[in-house]
Amino acid sequence: MKVILFSTQWPEYMVELANNLSKYTNVTLMMPNNHRFTQEHAKLLDNTVELVQYKLVLHKSIRDNFKMINFILKILWSVKPDILHIQANGHRLFYWVALFKPWKSKIINTIHDPAKHIGDKTSEKIKDDFVKKKSKYFTKRYIVHGHSLIPELVNNYHVSKKSVVSIPHGHLEIYKKFINDSFQTRHKDYVLFFGRIWKYKGLQYFIDAANIVLEKFPNQLFYIVGEGDDLANYIFDQQKMKNFFIDNRRVTLAEAAVYYENASFIVLPYVEATQSGIIPVAYAFSKPVVATRVGAVKEVVLDNNTGLLVEKENCKELANAIEKLLLNKKVLKKYSLNAYKFAMVNLSWDLIAKQTYKTYREVV
Repeated sequence: MKVILFSTQWPEYMVELANNLSKYTNVTLMMPNNHRFTQEHAKLLDNTVELVQYKLVLHKSIRDNFKMINFILKILWSVKPDILHIQANGHRLFYWVALFKPWKSKIINTIHDPAKHIGDKTSEKIKDDFVKKKSKYFTKRYIVHGHSLIPELVNNYHVSKKSVVSIPHGHLEIYKKFINDSFQTRHKDYVLFFGRIWKYKGLQYFIDAANIVLEKFPNQLFYIVGEGDDLANYIFDQQKMKNFFIDNRRVTLAEAAVYYENASFIVLPYVEATQSGIIPVAYAFSKPVVATRVGAVKEVVLDNNTGLLVEKENCKELANAIEKLLLNKKVLKKYSLNAYKFAMVNLSWDLIAKQTYKTYREVV
């Protein structure tokens, strides 16, 4: 069986998926040469994976978009894969690829987020509603990262439940390979909020919970790392600002890895969510996660095992969970070991590759 994996982003995820699938089938990975995928990523690919890069076009140029689509089709007709596995509907113009691809190539479509999130300005800019509506006509099977996301995709995409399968988001221990000596955090053992800062991430609840915790732990540090909203839109207690360290930008992979490595644990106070790419990284670094019971997050954060679950929009309950881990180092260590074990077993890339390959065989 010949497989082409096509994506516009998620390079760490795609490298892991390609490497592990190549143990079972012939894999060609198509990634942009001008968007997020770097030479560092390319070096991490096994020699069993063939890499083909294309120029991703995100602007409204008929000429440039035609050249991109034409190049993608040229590769498809050259390889004539049995499976074309795309991420997030491929591209906003992917229906043209689906229309003119080799007839035997069946499309598998991994949807990381079945619905757009509140305040996610990046997703709002992507005009992909048309290809989203049309994807059911060219997709043989959808993949989501959580059983609770199946009905959400069925409702939003208007497809049958039989066309959707749940396969976990694999761990991202690959981040450790990007660590170098060029960056170090100022502190260690801080409580970390990491990721894109949009309304649905619940940053204000993290700040409010931190202020409660600081009444009992006046020396505790809280790190906020990620790009997104202007932090001037959030309310801080100025008397406690010395306990907050803020890095409001898109950090490099090497920097992200160090931020995870030196944290005590991670807090995800989401107001709403589908799944989270933060958890597979946190677990790979043996970091427990305190999170809200939303979306498929509750499927991977095991309460009182790999972390703690709290109700959303409840800063007092969130503060109590943070205090529990700060007070009891034995519990923190136990959750840390459990988190890493869960990642290596339940979020194993070999397991995910086997489940994905099984899905391929079902549609071919």
